[in-house]
Amino acid sequence: MGQSEIELEANTLNDIIQTLMRKYNSLKDLLFDSKGILRHNILFYINNMVQNPPDLSRKLNDGDLVLLVPPAAGG
Repeated sequence: MGQSEIELEANTLNDIIQTLMRKYNSLKDLLFDSKGILRHNILFYINNMVQNPPDLSRKLNDGDLVLLVPPAAGG
């Protein structure tokens, strides 16, 4: 998205996703498949702890650090 860090106000992981998709149109295709199901290869971390599988309704606290790690490929 061209930035390494974005500060948002959000109550849940879903709030973060919805806010980012409004701001960055191409993010929807990266996060969700054609049926609207969250892709399994996107990693979510909250305060450096992986959320696997991510619970999008998880409540966030003020100051939580949320990382979205897109899939990477290479060799």
